[in-house]
Amino acid sequence: MSLLRRLFHIANRRRWLLPAISFAAGWVGFLLVRRGEEVARIIALLALCGWFWLLVEPWVRRRLERRRRRVGNFIVNFVSQSLQQELLFFSLPLLIGATQLDAGQLAFTGLVAAAALLSTIDPLYERLVASQAARRMTFHAFCSWIAALVVLPMVLLVPVERALPISLLAVGAWLLLTLPLSLYSLPRWRNRAAWLGGMIAVPLMFWELRGQIPAAGLAVTDARVTQTIDGLTPGTPVRRIRQADLAQGIVAFAAIRAPAGLSQQVVFEWRHNGEREQIAVEIHGGREDGFRAYSRKQAFPTDSAGLWTVDVLTPQAQLLRRLRFVVEG
Repeated sequence: MSLLRRLFHIANRRRWLLPAISFAAGWVGFLLVRRGEEVARIIALLALCGWFWLLVEPWVRRRLERRRRRVGNFIVNFVSQSLQQELLFFSLPLLIGATQLDAGQLAFTGLVAAAALLSTIDPLYERLVASQAARRMTFHAFCSWIAALVVLPMVLLVPVERALPISLLAVGAWLLLTLPLSLYSLPRWRNRAAWLGGMIAVPLMFWELRGQIPAAGLAVTDARVTQTIDGLTPGTPVRRIRQADLAQGIVAFAAIRAPAGLSQQVVFEWRHNGEREQIAVEIHGGREDGFRAYSRKQAFPTDSAGLWTVDVLTPQAQLLRRLRFVVEG
């Protein structure tokens, strides 16, 4: 007990310590994933241990409040806030590492960073999150969802496109279980109706915008457009191609790192003047220099001149890398 009290005292006095450690652990996990190291799974699993507390927190709070309301609230709020910081700051580096220069992905990662910052500013956290059960449940759900989204591909080797619906369903089920507690904390029926509507609308919104969520756990180490490939070794990158040279074909190449043991489908999507063509390939994790995959296009329309875009995507349209080249008439 004395050791626990000492740790509690240190954590209470140095609130910045846990976010800093979690953030550092997240970067270590990200670098180990890039190297294909198995240790990344252990680090991710440790980070996810806090998820269990967030699931049982409402019931623990009720039992403590029956005995000593003030002390119970303080302890539960402190533990929950600390674990939320751990989950958010651990997940943030992996999201940053997967974020592309795309407005939607930048906005999503910015939202997670804002939530992480909110969890460290005690006055704001107390007023905006901890003061009401419905807000606490919503913030718990968001933190749990982000952690599951990032960690499931690393620990359970769930493909990225499956991690998104699985994590949304799991969090949705938990929100349903805690529904009575959340509704009870809202005094007016309008607030309750709005919260119920948000509980349905927000997961649907994230599902519709799933292409804007970075594919944490996957990293493109090399990508280029070329006209030659020898085995799995790409030729010189090209940015501008004469239309007369299209007869020999164009190759979009990508080397993608993934956690060891993970089998994952990726899609090469060719776009030009509103027309799209998709070619799917399967990659396997664990290779230090990334699993090499490519898509070769040899049939081009008559009016091929102009800008071409090749997006490397997950099956849920999460952007991994965007390649461009120009065909000169």
